[in-house]
Amino acid sequence: MTIWEPAGLSGSGPRYLALADAIGVDIAAGRLAPGDRLPPQRELARRLGVTIATVGRAYQVAARRGLLTGEVGRGTFVAPAPTPPAAAGPPVLDVAAVHPPGHGPVHRAVAPILHRIAADPLAVGAEDADAVRHRIAGARWMAHAGWRPDPDTVEVTAGGQHGLAAALAAVAQPRQVVVTTELTNPGLLAAARLLRVELATVPSDAAGARPDAIDRLCARRRVAALHLHPTLHNPTGVTMPADRRREIAAVAAAHDLTVIEEDPFGALRPDRPPPVAAWHPRTVHLTGITKTLAPGLRIGYRYAPASLADPLRAAARALAWAPAPLVAEVATQLVLSGTAHQLAAARAAELAGRAALARELLGDRVAAAGPAPFAWVRLDHDAEAVTALARRRGVAVAGVDEFAARRGVPPGLRVSLSADEETVRTALRALARLLPG
Repeated sequence: MTIWEPAGLSGSGPRYLALADAIGVDIAAGRLAPGDRLPPQRELARRLGVTIATVGRAYQVAARRGLLTGEVGRGTFVAPAPTPPAAAGPPVLDVAAVHPPGHGPVHRAVAPILHRIAADPLAVGAEDADAVRHRIAGARWMAHAGWRPDPDTVEVTAGGQHGLAAALAAVAQPRQVVVTTELTNPGLLAAARLLRVELATVPSDAAGARPDAIDRLCARRRVAALHLHPTLHNPTGVTMPADRRREIAAVAAAHDLTVIEEDPFGALRPDRPPPVAAWHPRTVHLTGITKTLAPGLRIGYRYAPASLADPLRAAARALAWAPAPLVAEVATQLVLSGTAHQLAAARAAELAGRAALARELLGDRVAAAGPAPFAWVRLDHDAEAVTALARRRGVAVAGVDEFAARRGVPPGLRVSLSADEETVRTALRALARLLPG
């Protein structure tokens, strides 16, 4: 025990504060060192001629200031010296997330919609009428290449991940098998873990998932569903040509598979081929506006045949009940006015320019051309080490482990092209200096 007492309690304030101040002074002067044990409250109170409560309050104040620590049954000690802050590293250029920036043209388009809604108390809330309008908007947003889903087959979800998790829950039971590509959407990996669904993988080539590999896997194993991301695949950026989509639809029909088809970036490619849903009726087609327009507009759209409508609706309600009516109304007005498609076209042009820059700086390592909101960079060595080195150099990227549905996938990393232009340009140049050759 340290035989310590302050030289004196000065000042006109409360005695407990004067004692707490004295503790701080003696620690700063080195008369009390880290780990020193202070006298018990009763003993120090007797020596100073104050009450035990005064000493107790002083110790409490000093502890709140980070000067003392207490251990039950052992006493009160001078706290360890604070660890000096680590030297500041380089500023982090975050090119890991792919959310579009939530400002600029989208904000300017949303502002008048919100003003109109605020001026009309009945603009949000007429659920039956609104549901029809929202389904019409969803059908219009996902329509392309001659495929026009009936609005009655469309439901609104609380974003793409909500739609994906609900689809997985509706078509696969725990421990059942869902087929996906070796590199796949992290949202699928997370939902499969939560729902205890087993993911089996098939390889891909330059056109996407290989139909022959799907066929062989389904011949060997009992498969509940097939997951596809045929347009601007996350993370590789590959868009399946129409022939590949038809071939996969034929395989799915032969094995009586339900297909879960994600299309979160589809509006960036209005020239994309028809979806697998156009050839395989038993397809749950998922899209939305969040990944294209703004992260705050968390609205998704789901197409499904009537035979799957009830289980999908039950799963969606169990996970999030329903999307926020206000956000759904904003999305509906953006889509039905044509503004959402105009914003998507402008975004696609911007991303195409950034993809060209990525190819210019990183060369053939970039797996596919734009306008995906990211670039997949192939590596010929340890992706984890490259990702860690990039971070130390101030560039945050998404490593291959975030997308790997099995071990041993070819190394690579995903670079977001969605941040502000200067961040993207600076990050790409830093990666170009970092990667050999």
